[in-house]
Amino acid sequence: MSENDRSSLIAHNIIKTEEAFDESLLGDLCDAHCHPHDDIQQLHLIPQLKTGHITIMGVRLDDWDRVSTVTKECNKMYDKKCIPCFGIHPWFSHQLSVNKNTTDNKDTHYFSILKGPEEEIQGLIVDLQPPIAYSIWYNDLRARLMEHPEALVGEVGVDRAARLLPGGGVEWHGVKPTNVQCAVEHQMAVLDIQLNLARELKRAASIHCVQGQGNLFDYLRSQSTQFSTNKLKKLFHPPSILRLCLHSYNGSPATLPQFFKLKGFKIYLSFSVVINSKLAPKKLVDIIKAVPEDRLLIESDLNSPIGLDMCMVEITKIIASARGWSIDEVVKRTRKNWHEFVDNTNVPLIYTPSNT
Repeated sequence: MSENDRSSLIAHNIIKTEEAFDESLLGDLCDAHCHPHDDIQQLHLIPQLKTGHITIMGVRLDDWDRVSTVTKECNKMYDKKCIPCFGIHPWFSHQLSVNKNTTDNKDTHYFSILKGPEEEIQGLIVDLQPPIAYSIWYNDLRARLMEHPEALVGEVGVDRAARLLPGGGVEWHGVKPTNVQCAVEHQMAVLDIQLNLARELKRAASIHCVQGQGNLFDYLRSQSTQFSTNKLKKLFHPPSILRLCLHSYNGSPATLPQFFKLKGFKIYLSFSVVINSKLAPKKLVDIIKAVPEDRLLIESDLNSPIGLDMCMVEITKIIASARGWSIDEVVKRTRKNWHEFVDNTNVPLIYTPSNT
């Protein structure tokens, strides 16, 4: 990556603090969401990152091995520097069958979940692989999470803007997408399966949500109604709180209070310079201000280790300006929040029965 390319990562018109960043704080930065393992030629740079902790997102079955290998190698050098995450991104949810009892026919599967021009769908199906059976992808996901007790679920979510790539491709950089989309109902079904597993295993989850805040909230609210005190009293093993991070959130700040009030969930928001700096400056500041200080996280969302440290410093400066905090305060608060978000060892139950 050239110097110009690096500079473009942090080119924006968002107000940031003029306070200088003390490099001694780099080791306390915690990147809540990133994909540095995508840059296969630069994997050796990941352990060299100055950012203290990174949360590496898996997005489909065929990148989970790399997530596992990278985190294991990195953590040999620095304990728990890399937290692995395994999940199916909504961009790839069309590849999965959610039918637990039978193996879906290829044509039946895709015609039932793909939306768009019929001729384009027909042509695309020819290039797509048969859907991955529920028993295969679900059991693989569970096995990965069990193999990595520290792992989170992610990146998962809903994306109403995404379109499939031609030829069944998965590398979207510089590729013009088709006019075919995966039905939001199927995306939500895949998300539901993954979040239920996360709650069962007491793992946090990192959420991708584009133009789907309403769908996500309605789903979480429907889940939340299951956690009334009366219903929980009848359960022998009450479920645990599910920690969710809405990464690079760009929805309306006015909708956030309803997310934070949901029973059975602990919602965090994280911000990145590469995504959130594209928002109108006032909207971004309003969103950042709307997040409780104990639910605020920072991230790079980069698909390479190159530039990651720089992006983490930049988003720290933006948060500092928006909240009126010092850089040191931003680093300390987000570090504490990140540890609480990823910690799988002390997850509270939704309801604690009385001893009386």
